[in-house]
Amino acid sequence: MDERLVAYYNSELRHIREMAAEFAREFPKIAGRLALDRDAKEICPDPYVERLLEGFAFLAARVHLKLDAEFPRFTQTLLETVYPHYLSQVPSMGIVRFEPDPREPGPEEGFLLERGTALRSQSDNTSCQFRTAHEVRLWPLKISDSRYYTRTIVELDLPASTEAKAAILIRLQTTAGKKFKELKLDRLALFVRGADEIPISIYEQIFARGAHVILQPPKGQRQFREILPGSTIKRVGFGEGEALLPRSPRTFEGYRLLKEYFACPQRFLFLELTELRSAIQQCDGDNLEIIITLRTAEPKLDNRIDANSFALFCTPVINLFPKRLDPIIISDRFAEFHIVPERMRPIDFEVFEIQQVIGVLAKVNEEQRFEPFYLARDKDGQSGAYYTVNRVPRVLTAKEKRFGAVSSYAGSEVFISLVDAQDAPYKRQLSQLNIVALCTNRHLPIQLPISVGNTDLTTELYSPVASVRFVAGPTVPVASTAEGDPSWRTI
Repeated sequence: MDERLVAYYNSELRHIREMAAEFAREFPKIAGRLALDRDAKEICPDPYVERLLEGFAFLAARVHLKLDAEFPRFTQTLLETVYPHYLSQVPSMGIVRFEPDPREPGPEEGFLLERGTALRSQSDNTSCQFRTAHEVRLWPLKISDSRYYTRTIVELDLPASTEAKAAILIRLQTTAGKKFKELKLDRLALFVRGADEIPISIYEQIFARGAHVILQPPKGQRQFREILPGSTIKRVGFGEGEALLPRSPRTFEGYRLLKEYFACPQRFLFLELTELRSAIQQCDGDNLEIIITLRTAEPKLDNRIDANSFALFCTPVINLFPKRLDPIIISDRFAEFHIVPERMRPIDFEVFEIQQVIGVLAKVNEEQRFEPFYLARDKDGQSGAYYTVNRVPRVLTAKEKRFGAVSSYAGSEVFISLVDAQDAPYKRQLSQLNIVALCTNRHLPIQLPISVGNTDLTTELYSPVASVRFVAGPTVPVASTAEGDPSWRTI
């Protein structure tokens, strides 16, 4: 039950008693027949009249609550039209690292894990599902060392033409007995990892003060030196094909980027080294140095960069996945139906966005597709079958109120209504609704045991991966803004 009902009830009852006292003072004869006391401030002396006032206060409070509920419906439908994902919750996000299996070096062009690769947690109950945002190509490589050079930069013996004041050294080493020249490697993505401000400073140094990228074997094995411009280092995570949250042609792309940044800032700490093929083909050893020269030095990075400052084979992930929901049985007694992804585990799933609604017509067993009522345009023009969605905060169960909720994040519940082109109730007889939606695992990701056991997540399809570990996150989900003043302030 909505907790606001109690506050509204007390407010209405107090107002009725105050008005009753005023009425009794103005019309004492009529008030006497109603047993209203003009001096009564709390309880009417006649218990029957008191029960009557309390019953009326309860009904008035319910009407008040219903009127308040209509305002969020207006703001929700308006925002769903101009900014579809603004009202949705922000699912749990994180950064994971794929550890290649050393027993399976993979093909010479690397093993590609496509964007959208499904990952699952290992659980005896409900497993959390994640999807990757970037494609990851696995190579038989590891980072053996990484350092930041300022005063000791002369040890690198850099060409005078670079005019470097500082440099970042990343040393790569092949595994599984491979040599660099055996790999068809031209691009390599890196994640700048860490829990404090150091990763941000490293990222700023590379993209704001980076001058050149030098590729060479370690000292004693020098056979070549490739010098590339700093522009060969590319930012990763800002492209249309690298989004974590779903994209919509009706929204400004910058809003999505801001939403992702405040939910998981680490998702933008990626960079990609490009145009590596020439140097790789010249390297017949198993070690290669990548030196990023910098125009200015940053003192706070001295002795703060090591082999763990960068990570290979990483990608942002999000707890968001498509799911066919349990069918909804349609009844003429209700105008609104609660969408429950799984009735056996209703708390473990939360609807993010409805993708498809199909109604099964009673008796004839035909299907009717429903479109969003506030869609910018009707695909069919004369379908006459639409749906509206209402998102409300989830109310804690009696058990949660008594013993405490398992998480600070309660989430939301979604209700669907079927209407015609005039927003009137849909007339044709339906037996059930079949819905496909994007869902999350609500609060479950933040309860995952991280760095316990052989792996945090597993891939659904075959891949030469020994483990999948979180290196950042998973983050706490952010609740929907469908209720309250924020929606109206946004409009």
